[in-house]
Amino acid sequence: VCVARCLERGKASGRTDDNEDSLKKRIVTYNESTKPVIQLYEKDNLVKRIDASKDVDKVFEDVRNVLNNLKSTS
Repeated sequence: VCVARCLERGKASGRTDDNEDSLKKRIVTYNESTKPVIQLYEKDNLVKRIDASKDVDKVFEDVRNVLNNLKSTS
């Protein structure tokens, strides 16, 4: 589903690397390199998750709240 959605979105981007093989490589790279780092930081409670599928104004509000909470605890 994710690959199909990205391919559809990529049609308008004009990027030559928005193809199925490139997307699959990006997913592998994420799972091998990025995800372990996120999991490590999660153990130390350093990751704050924000649902970016919401309306842009709600996402902005959520980000602002996370940053304000960080500022007030430091």
